[in-house]
Amino acid sequence: MTKFVLALYMCSMLSGQCPTSHYPGFSFNTHKECVEFGYRVAHGTFKSLSEQEEFTEEYIENSKIVIKFECRQIKVEQQIIPPPKPKGKAT
Repeated sequence: MTKFVLALYMCSMLSGQCPTSHYPGFSFNTHKECVEFGYRVAHGTFKSLSEQEEFTEEYIENSKIVIKFECRQIKVEQQIIPPPKPKGKAT
């Protein structure tokens, strides 16, 4: 069984470096679900950068900061769930 996990990267388009990565803990059954959610999370993350002191508008602009993401495919062992135990008869 495969799943997809979302990975976010904060990158400078000026230097081409992506020194910061983050795995927000979301997993998805399909690549499509992951990508759709990834765009929303990347947008929200970028919008919230200006709320942090170190990411001034000037820094974001001068460093050409962007949020990239990827959906990494991982193999997950399928859990075997035993059937429920039968209920005993009342006496």
